[in-house]
Amino acid sequence: MIPFDLEYYTPENTEEAVELFSELDAAGKEPLFYGGGTEIITLCRQQKIAPGALIDLKAIAETTVLEHDGKKLIIGANLNLNILTEQQYFPLLADVARCVADRTVRNRLTLGGNICGRLPYRETVIPFLLADANIVVAGPKGRRTEPLRREFDKRLRLNPGEILVQLVVDDTELSWPHWRRRREKHGPVDYPLFHLAAVRKKEHIAAAVSGLCAFPFRSEELEELINDKSLKPESRSEKSLAHLPGLVRSDDLGSDDYRQALWQKDLALLLKEMEEA
Repeated sequence: MIPFDLEYYTPENTEEAVELFSELDAAGKEPLFYGGGTEIITLCRQQKIAPGALIDLKAIAETTVLEHDGKKLIIGANLNLNILTEQQYFPLLADVARCVADRTVRNRLTLGGNICGRLPYRETVIPFLLADANIVVAGPKGRRTEPLRREFDKRLRLNPGEILVQLVVDDTELSWPHWRRRREKHGPVDYPLFHLAAVRKKEHIAAAVSGLCAFPFRSEELEELINDKSLKPESRSEKSLAHLPGLVRSDDLGSDDYRQALWQKDLALLLKEMEEA
């Protein structure tokens, strides 16, 4: 149970949700948008957050769509992760989503909640960064469609009162050859030491990772290095630590030295296998 009283709302469209947020915020309710609620409920129980109101977005139809028209794939931000594991359009997304938590938790955990959450992992953003996806956002100033890579800098940069409505992937980005490795300490339902994924776009290898640093990322500087075929894969892997956008994490799951050793091993393997394929 949540150990304090709060108000709960279920708007039917984004305009109503945005208006509710503005009204509740002005009344000092400190509202939060709510998808699956797995992270919000946990933080409320731990009394790390104490919102006065929750605005549940799951009744908004456009946030739960899954449409493929042959030109693009449209994915609603309030789809739960189990639905994403079962879709056939975007194989890398299905593979990554299948790794997050267990099936019971994935029935509640939404795509938008995972991407916009506070935890450092946010693994489901990886496929979308690699696919150069666009995001559709609704807010007090209306709607906007933006490239995800421009709007995601350590976290998704949403303005107060904005909602992540959908993610849109061009059809040409859905089926690139991909490679993925998730390292865990205890087992598959554990948080990852890191989760590395890559796609080969013709001769270019794009890579994104979660768990290695305090935030998920795709780095142009790192990609420039790993695509430098004048260097052997082992050499590129060794040099990669100097091209990361943040410090390697150290926590109860593993030290920074341990993560670095596994990272270098897996990155070298990735390069060998993708370049030989």
